[in-house]
Amino acid sequence: MKKCHLTLTVLLSLGVLITGIGTQDLAAQPYEGVKLRLALISGFTECPPIYDALSAAAEELGAEVEISWYSNDELHDKLLIDFTGGNPVWDIVFVHSPSRGEWVESGLIVPIGQWIEEHPDTVDHDLLALDDYFDISINNYTYNGVWIGPPLFVTGVAMFYRTDLFNHPTEQENFNAQYGYDLQVPETYKQFRDIAEFFTRKKGETLAGETLEADFYGTAHSNKPTGFLWFDFMNYLMAFGADNIYDPETMTPTFSSPESIAAGEYYVSLVPFLPPGHMSMASGQSTSMFAEGSVAMIIEYFLRGMQMTIDPEKSKVSDKVEFTLLPSVQGVEGREHAANHGGNVLAIYGLSKNKEAAYKTIELGFSKRIMKQVFLEKYAPYGWIPPRPSVLLDPDVQQAAPILAEAVKKLMEPEGIAYFDVPAQPEYFQAMDIAATALSKALTGDVDVTSAFNDAQTELEEFFKRAGLLE
Repeated sequence: MKKCHLTLTVLLSLGVLITGIGTQDLAAQPYEGVKLRLALISGFTECPPIYDALSAAAEELGAEVEISWYSNDELHDKLLIDFTGGNPVWDIVFVHSPSRGEWVESGLIVPIGQWIEEHPDTVDHDLLALDDYFDISINNYTYNGVWIGPPLFVTGVAMFYRTDLFNHPTEQENFNAQYGYDLQVPETYKQFRDIAEFFTRKKGETLAGETLEADFYGTAHSNKPTGFLWFDFMNYLMAFGADNIYDPETMTPTFSSPESIAAGEYYVSLVPFLPPGHMSMASGQSTSMFAEGSVAMIIEYFLRGMQMTIDPEKSKVSDKVEFTLLPSVQGVEGREHAANHGGNVLAIYGLSKNKEAAYKTIELGFSKRIMKQVFLEKYAPYGWIPPRPSVLLDPDVQQAAPILAEAVKKLMEPEGIAYFDVPAQPEYFQAMDIAATALSKALTGDVDVTSAFNDAQTELEEFFKRAGLLE
């Protein structure tokens, strides 16, 4: 993944004028006494550092940030209710990937690219520094040619695994005897399943020469319906060559395609190797089990995994953990190491009475100077992955957090990684709920995958017709 170098054409498509106003005297900004209301998601690892960055920026501008924390579902519903009711209570809001198209279309948010185009006299291009983002941070968060806003982190989903188990001679010998090939970090999902099966052990059995005092699991997933489940499953869905619920060219749902069903059947086949209670687990819970030493390998957002499993203050196995790209499905071209990049963004609330102050606070808060300052003061080395390459590769940052340079090298620089994000189609959030509900039924054994996905396909087609997307 190469660093983003935007051409004049792309800049103009984002509404950015090359002849900016230059760095302004922050003390002259007329935001003294302005209180900015900010809505963020609790439990999302990237949100506390973003709050700190915005607070630092607001203080320099004479403003103040007042934060409200919500769960993911609560925030989505709260903002819709407030916007529909004409409530101007918010100024800056967290935009979760599935909601971005819906919120742009409705006017709930003002994309940063739109603000830049309509108010060029307020823009400090030295602070905005659009050329200091990875390509994916621009491309994945552009809707109808307009950049929605800055990402809150980079790197996406990765695989974490226990090196002490993979490198143990007895485990290697036993694995080869059982599966006919050497134990290795899985390159394919067939290998991933074999390894998950192999390392699933009962209390009293032996693992790496030690008698287990509790059950041990090959892998773990946060399968709490519907959002947590769907964001875990999506990586498999895309790796198997399926559409992300629908064909974007024809707008036809394809959830009953052979590729989708194969992905669903594979995902359900992992259930015997998962901890009990996985259907009620959020990401923090499944990742905690790995950090406690109860799981052999997990697929998780790198930021959360790094913070919870590699940080020695939070993980019992921090010295035994490595990370790498996700596996691939053999024979599926163009989807190698398919992984949700994520990132989420910030935007201006559509009914805000302080839009200019909100923009300037985002602009300054996401500057290299503020990001570096906040990271070094509070979050080095494991607490955040600032989205600007200049910060990640800064000598002071690399000295404080060597793991970030390793993450860029392993997860961002290699060519051919099939990073993806959820579609920006406004109806996607509801479509995701339909698809994830079907998968949930299959995971609990209420119905087989084919029947569940066929029923969901019918429901999706009816929904797309009602939405005017399908005749």
